[in-house]
Amino acid sequence: MKDGMLEFSDWPMFDLLMTDKELCREVIEIILDESIADIEYIVTEDDVRPTLTNHGVRLDAFVKTKNEIYDIEMQTTKREDLGRRMRYYKGALDTLTLRKGEGYEELPPCIIIFICMHDPFDEGLPVYTLDVNCLEKPSARIGHGFLWKALSAPAWGKLPEGRLRNLLHYVWTGEAGEDPLMGQLAVAVKKANKNENWRKEKMALLTFEEDMEIQRRIAEKKGQERGQIIGLQMGLEQGLAEGLEQGLAEGREQGLAEGREQGLAEGREQGLAEGRAEAASEVASLMALLLGAERLDDARRAAVDESYRDELMREFGVSQAE
Repeated sequence: MKDGMLEFSDWPMFDLLMTDKELCREVIEIILDESIADIEYIVTEDDVRPTLTNHGVRLDAFVKTKNEIYDIEMQTTKREDLGRRMRYYKGALDTLTLRKGEGYEELPPCIIIFICMHDPFDEGLPVYTLDVNCLEKPSARIGHGFLWKALSAPAWGKLPEGRLRNLLHYVWTGEAGEDPLMGQLAVAVKKANKNENWRKEKMALLTFEEDMEIQRRIAEKKGQERGQIIGLQMGLEQGLAEGLEQGLAEGREQGLAEGREQGLAEGREQGLAEGRAEAASEVASLMALLLGAERLDDARRAAVDESYRDELMREFGVSQAE
């Protein structure tokens, strides 16, 4: 979305333009670098759910030709689980494609394409073609009939001169250049944006999705920070406990060895144990108070700075051993 207008890379615009069979066919052929059969039908913005209790998937553009099926997705948000997402999409499509009583040989070839506004696997490639091969003998014919492709639009400049480079350049920059198809896409984008009611409706949906993604990231960051504080607290408690156990063990060995000083050694170690336990309890109480007050930075500093920890204990009224 730029200057209040939807771009080709925004899913509402992408879904709309992919309903045009000729535009859709050319986009697929450029990505695969081969011709495809005539398109029988295209379904966009479709929710696929194998059963009522299964997790559903929303397809940007599901394309059916005489012999193959294609799914083309525009991915603007980086997700760490893209590989598993592609796997689930294929499984969902297979479940819907194969009718009851049909054999597995009836499954049509399935190609899933993700056009990403980021590097999907952080390897610096403009194109990732994913297949299933035999590790022991790559030349073995598996015959599974599916293929995954993930494209990284920001890496368009790493491709040689050609139409795929032109396509990814247009996706990333919005500049059509001299490629005839990119020119057609640019004209179609401009025409769609002139429909003000449609544009405002889709922009509202797009803004809502973006807000939800921002809130998800904020919640994830807060969760990580809370986890760090809890981890610090648990680490302190565990360290104190382990130190106490080690001290008791060493004290018992020393007491048995010295014989006459057994009582004195055990008394000394017991006093140390009680002192450590009391200190651990006070530190745990302080950490809990800081966590409840959302004072994450103070908690981190208190974990490593004894004098600052003592200052915070006085502030919160946590008792300190004399």
